[in-house]
Amino acid sequence: MIRVELLTLLMLFLASPAFAGQSGLVEEWSILFPSFQYFNWEEFNSAGPRILKEEGLLVGTGGTVRLDLYVKKLILELKGELFGGDVNYNGQTQPNQNSAISERPVKTDVIYFGTKAESDLGWCYPISQVSLEPFAGLGYRWWLRMIQGSMTQDANGNPLTVGGSTEKWMSFYGRLGARAAWTFSKDCTLFAEGGGKYPFYNENEADVPGGGSVSIKPGKEWSAFGEIGVTYKRFRPSIYYEGFRFSQSPTVTVPISSTQQELLYQPRSESDIFGINFCWVF
Repeated sequence: MIRVELLTLLMLFLASPAFAGQSGLVEEWSILFPSFQYFNWEEFNSAGPRILKEEGLLVGTGGTVRLDLYVKKLILELKGELFGGDVNYNGQTQPNQNSAISERPVKTDVIYFGTKAESDLGWCYPISQVSLEPFAGLGYRWWLRMIQGSMTQDANGNPLTVGGSTEKWMSFYGRLGARAAWTFSKDCTLFAEGGGKYPFYNENEADVPGGGSVSIKPGKEWSAFGEIGVTYKRFRPSIYYEGFRFSQSPTVTVPISSTQQELLYQPRSESDIFGINFCWVF
């Protein structure tokens, strides 16, 4: 799956300058480098309290192409991004029949690496120096969540080794929103966009010690996104927000030995990303 996403991004970058030579097709293309993201991930048990929090810095790069499909009215915008980083993990061990090692506090690191691709189809309404563009689109996000092994103590104060695990996440989602731009000089334009998204398909392929790999399907909830910034000549800085919301998944039964089974599920999970983008427009 990751090879497909990397190929998509490569094609996006290679196609952009080639399309730019075809008048009336490419309205604009840009390179995102770099993007700095404050990433926050939280999980909650069925009773409501938070059981895990991850936070830290992710760094990204990518690109955008805006295609004029019909007389500068019908606009197709394509986006691709790579991101990754190392964040702090503050959680606990899994529930266990042995109370001495069940739900013990754990601190470690989590390595993230992933890709994102989005396509939006909008209709632009120009009004003097202002333009408004409602849009609808689709998005796909894939990421690795690699929780590192660590040490803690059991309920009796004895050292306890906590193994790491790797999760492969993917989410397909729909997007609804609007963009606005205000050109108040030849070289300077203010812009903003915002809306909501709904993840219609989610999957978490998790490694289970003794049980191999298991597929878990987190639930679906609406979340928000938004961005505001300025374009000055070829430089386009902006700040943005992106949320993800997943309700608790159905329970999956996993055999961990010939005589034992384990019940697994993805708890209700929330992610908030606050970022700064630095784009170069062509």
